[in-house]
Amino acid sequence: MIERRITFVLPEDGFSGWKVNRLKTLSGMFRSVVILHNLTCWDSANIEHALKVFALAGKQDDLCQLHIEGSDAELACMVLMDFVAEHFMLVNTAHRSNKRANLSLLKALSTFQLPFELDYHFARVEDSEKAQVLAKIANLASQEHGDKLKQDFLNRELHSSTATGKMIALPHIITPMIERATLVVIKSAEPMDWQSPKLGPVSLVISLVLPSPPNRPLLVSFTHLTKSLLDEEFCHLLTTSREPEAIRAILTHQLVKGQRAQSSQ
Repeated sequence: MIERRITFVLPEDGFSGWKVNRLKTLSGMFRSVVILHNLTCWDSANIEHALKVFALAGKQDDLCQLHIEGSDAELACMVLMDFVAEHFMLVNTAHRSNKRANLSLLKALSTFQLPFELDYHFARVEDSEKAQVLAKIANLASQEHGDKLKQDFLNRELHSSTATGKMIALPHIITPMIERATLVVIKSAEPMDWQSPKLGPVSLVISLVLPSPPNRPLLVSFTHLTKSLLDEEFCHLLTTSREPEAIRAILTHQLVKGQRAQSSQ
């Protein structure tokens, strides 16, 4: 079955009634199921059920996705994307990223606004071994100190595998060799052996490199992200995401949610 996703941010009027009804009408033209996921409040509803969509209580700057699944999902995605791009803030789809709305230009939105600088890198690999992936992560995090960071990652893995058991690995180190927090994401075309028979293979590597000593906002955000990776649904969302921009949006927003959770306590 074909599946496509549209990632977007809600504008000031959120999900106004006419927009929901229009999305429902457009979706009804296709032999596909369209599910709206509000990733900020972590809830979902079939777009056919307008009252349930309203119940999501979408607010300005909420991060959302449309998941489209069916035999004509490709065509449905193209049609729905045009509507979303016109009336919401499009982040990306399989067809295109909105250059006006890419994450580097959206830092002012509360959706992606962090109280610290974050370097982000994404790469795809094929048929790679664990040590090769860790070396790639280290070089992306710092070309100057790549060899030393690689060794730090390898030493960390000697204590225990950083596989999570949900097709994700979370290698992480704290080091004085970098000045800014760095998030490196590696997506593998094939599952990789992360040398953890009990937890199984890995298809997505989310690596955290934090400066030493890390300040409190950093610890709050990244602790929240690591706890999120215990949630099977959240991990499934990440491992089944095909577009780099969507993965970056989800991870960045999850770091933001860590700050919000802390401030609400």
